[in-house]
Amino acid sequence: MVSDSIHTEITPSQTVMARNVYIFDFDGTITTKDTFALFLKYYAGYARWTLNIIRLLPVFMGYLAKLVSRDNVKARVIKQFFKGEAESHINSRAESFARDVIPGLIRPKALAVLKQRLKTAPDTLYICSASIGPYLRHWGATHGITQIMATELEMRHETCTGNILGWNIWGPGKTKRINAEFTGQQVHIKEAYGDSRGDLEMLNAAEVSFWRPFRL
Repeated sequence: MVSDSIHTEITPSQTVMARNVYIFDFDGTITTKDTFALFLKYYAGYARWTLNIIRLLPVFMGYLAKLVSRDNVKARVIKQFFKGEAESHINSRAESFARDVIPGLIRPKALAVLKQRLKTAPDTLYICSASIGPYLRHWGATHGITQIMATELEMRHETCTGNILGWNIWGPGKTKRINAEFTGQQVHIKEAYGDSRGDLEMLNAAEVSFWRPFRL
């Protein structure tokens, strides 16, 4: 099944001529844990992380009561942790997180599939994740994966504004980001890999979808 949000650039008669791409979710699909939550604690340190979480408790309670959307929760968390932070500091911590923490979370079967795809057609491989871009790009670069679609932090004058640039890349935000990546092109999602509700729109837009494929 192909969702309307992706189908705007593709019709069945065009699929043969379209560019084939393979898109992977990151957290839970390639990794064993949610890296964004881990990065928040890694970035802030335990004391500051605890204080920020306490300040965010009303937002979390609002989400549980279905009064606050997931996207608004993500926006508030990013504002709480990153507003006013230097871009250079965020990138530095992201680089060390990608080097020291993420490798221990990678599913071996996922990495094997990624490496095979990189060998055969590296320009067709994309990661599309609700995690933030800085550490995903650093991790991807160590494996030759350069095409990253992620939740991005807005920067102004080399300082984080605390806002999300674009969309939270979750659920409908994933298909919006994919459309933005390939504006004006005929693109066919040959395969998509995911593990959660946040991947369903992307999975539905693919010719073949894989649900939690690397867990055995």
